[in-house]
Amino acid sequence: MAGAAQAPPGAIHPSIGDIIANAPWSNLEVHLDGLRERVDSSVERSHELRAQYREELLRDNPDLVDKIRRPSVEAMARAQAQLQTGTVAAADGTVSIVPLLSGSKIQVGVVIVFNRGEVVDLVTRIFEHDMTTPGGSATGFFSELRRARQVSNLVSRAVMLFGERQLLLDQVADWRMVHGELVPHELRTGAGRPELNLPPTFALIHRYLATKQFIAVSEGTGDIDILNAAVLLEPGEYIVIRTMKDTLDTFLEGDAETGQRRANFTNRDLGTFREFIESAGPQVDVVLVRAGSKPFILECHHDEVENAVALFMTDSVWSRGIGAGGAAAVRGFPFHIDLADQVAGTLFKGSDFERFIESRLMSLGIDQGLFDIDPRRTR
Repeated sequence: MAGAAQAPPGAIHPSIGDIIANAPWSNLEVHLDGLRERVDSSVERSHELRAQYREELLRDNPDLVDKIRRPSVEAMARAQAQLQTGTVAAADGTVSIVPLLSGSKIQVGVVIVFNRGEVVDLVTRIFEHDMTTPGGSATGFFSELRRARQVSNLVSRAVMLFGERQLLLDQVADWRMVHGELVPHELRTGAGRPELNLPPTFALIHRYLATKQFIAVSEGTGDIDILNAAVLLEPGEYIVIRTMKDTLDTFLEGDAETGQRRANFTNRDLGTFREFIESAGPQVDVVLVRAGSKPFILECHHDEVENAVALFMTDSVWSRGIGAGGAAAVRGFPFHIDLADQVAGTLFKGSDFERFIESRLMSLGIDQGLFDIDPRRTR
């Protein structure tokens, strides 16, 4: 069985030659022989490393143990009662971007899922727009086209993320769940026009803070501190790892250790952002929580951490009829967000929107239509 390539001392990664030498190319039949054993070996090694790293981290960081919490029985009971008799709402959306010679045509679909006691309902909202940048002349148009398409992708996602949060806030609910960070990257950059886009974004977040009862759920991270904490958690546990102020300070000032660049704002926009960080950042805690097999990152109000975590765990596990301890849960992800995501992905498929535009392009002129359609779509 091919072994793992080892990097020389001091090197971060092995060379391409080292990798291929340790796992040479083979034909399909040879590759399939022993595939199961090789995969099982990799999986078992991963399990061993998690146990080993957990022991090391607990030994080297005994203060972390004191920071790990479980929601109280009372908090879990309140969360179950909330789902049975109150109203919890969640939003998720999709964005479809179809490039045309004139720019891009975008469609944003948002689904809001909410329960009235034990009855679950949903509403849909859809937005469609032409993202064009007139060049004034043929030369100016084509010189601007690439930049316009790049900006339109950023703006399109920003419209979706802002729309999700705004529409969810307009929905009557006791608690609200957002998929992704409370202030995601596309919104914190200002989407190309920070002087116009940051103020309404910050005003929207302050409205969430005023309610206190919100949860923003993120799935992936490359943050080494968060990954370290994730190894420590068992199902049903959580740990507060920082505040939103820490997150946004790093975004604004950059981080030489991780290679993150400093945000590129004018002095005026920089001042606007710093004011927001000082007023809103300390009010939001960033929490690592594990309801089932996989940990997730929550952002919630500092005063409602235990209740937010309890609601996250209850909606992730108990609503599926599994014990509230969470050990048997496969995904451990909130039902409300999951349903909104599934419905949005079904009702607002990007491929359906793209096919519809292609059909209209062809109906209105075959030659013109073929010019705009991606050649790979005609093969």
